[in-house]
Amino acid sequence: MLSDDPAHALLLGRMAQEGETPLAVLPVASGALAGLSGSGVLAVSARQLWLAQPRLLGGPSVAAVPLGAVGAVTVRAQRALPGTAGGLRVEVVVSARPLRFTTRADRAAADAFARAVAAARQASPG
Repeated sequence: MLSDDPAHALLLGRMAQEGETPLAVLPVASGALAGLSGSGVLAVSARQLWLAQPRLLGGPSVAAVPLGAVGAVTVRAQRALPGTAGGLRVEVVVSARPLRFTTRADRAAADAFARAVAAARQASPG
């Protein structure tokens, strides 16, 4: 999986350094309007949920949490504001707190990511 997106490339590189293989990857943005707050990426491996997101200054930052701290991932259609394409809202529960993102990925890709997280959580020993 090669990408010209800095967050995506950084995340895949960091996962490789840690010996992790992405089971699924989903481009996301924080906030209500995808793309206005910068491009980020969620990924899931057999042991962790990963996030790369832009910072105000410098390149993207990368964080990972064990799958034991990850709850449900839900995908919902997001209402389009006038002049926008809408998109999908992705909610990931981490340590009992919902984290909300938007994605421009299609519904099939977002649903596949949610299923991959659920399967990894079920298979995870922690």
